[in-house]
Order: sequence, then structure tokens, then C-alpha cells
Amino acid sequence: MITRHDFQGKRVLIAEDDYLLATELAALFAAANARVLGPYASLKDATRFAADTDLAVLDVNLQGEAVFPLADHLMAQRVPFVFCSGFERTLLPARFVDIELVTKPESPLATIDALANSVQPRLTTVADMVPLLRLRARQLIAEPRAADRLLELTLRRATRDLERITVIENPASWLESTMQTVAEEYGPRLLH
Repeated sequence: MITRHDFQGKRVLIAEDDYLLATELAALFAAANARVLGPYASLKDATRFAADTDLAVLDVNLQGEAVFPLADHLMAQRVPFVFCSGFERTLLPARFVDIELVTKPESPLATIDALANSVQPRLTTVADMVPLLRLRARQLIAEPRAADRLLELTLRRATRDLERITVIENPASWLESTMQTVAEEYGPRLLH
């Protein structure tokens, strides 16, 4: 099995009472280098391992029991998780409005994607993106001062280009592409 995500060493708790779906999710997460906890078909069993998890997939209804106490615990511990259920979003309590819901019978790969997306940092402003851009600059140029110059030139270019662009679908990707272009244009001159 192949997934497009790498959960390298992350402990993923699977709380799912549908045997076929649970085993397929477990196999997919294992293929993505996760350490799978479960799958557990009951709330009681899943809750016992909640303290040991980094991420979780929760069926809303485990053998007739709502999974919300476990979800509340995970939220309090700031453990990213997604719901995987046949229930509609309107049936979830309002406190879970920001939690991704993968509706069955959606593909198990959609659940993997949703969980991977839930752990990605939410980049909403350029200021949010600067640390990642700085890291990318240091990957492109090992010398710290030159990497900082690359970041500065990238942000200047992006600011200039924003005056001509009306819609940017993926700002983080656009900024990284701009950085790559600036690095190619300035190359060795950044080192001086």
C-alpha cells in the first residue's frame, strides 16, 4: 500500500468499529511509517491509549457509544484528530466545528489526507510563513547570512508582484516558488 504522506514514528490511534475499514486504515498508516495504536472498536479500549497518541482517527459511534468524551480529551491535550463517520456534520456538537469530518463511505485515503492536513500548520499571513520560508532559504543556501538575504529579496519580490496579482490559490507555494526564482536569478551573488 502506498500513501503520499509520511507519519514517521507518529503514534496514530484508530478508534473504529467497522473491522474492514479499521484494518485498512491501520495498514495505510503503517505504510506511511506511523506506529498504529489499535484499531480499537470500543470507546473504553480507545480511551485507555489516548495518553500515548500523537494523532487519532475517531469513528463518532463506537458500538453504540458516542466518542465525544475521547474527542474532548484529545482536544484538551492538543492532539490532532479527525472524525470518520456516517453521521452528518450537523449531528456533531458545536465544539467540534473545526475538526475535519470524513464522511463514510469515503475512501480510507481521504481519512489519511484529512489527518495529514490537520497537522499541517495553518499559514494565514505572510508573517506565519516566514519561519518556513527561512528554513527553505537555508536549505537552498547553507550560509546563514546569504539565506537571510534570499529571504529578504523573496519578500521584496513578492510584495512587488502582489500589486499585479489578484488571486493566489496557495500563498505558501507561491512564496516558495518566488524564492526558488530569486535564488536562481541571484545565485552566487547572495554569498557576497
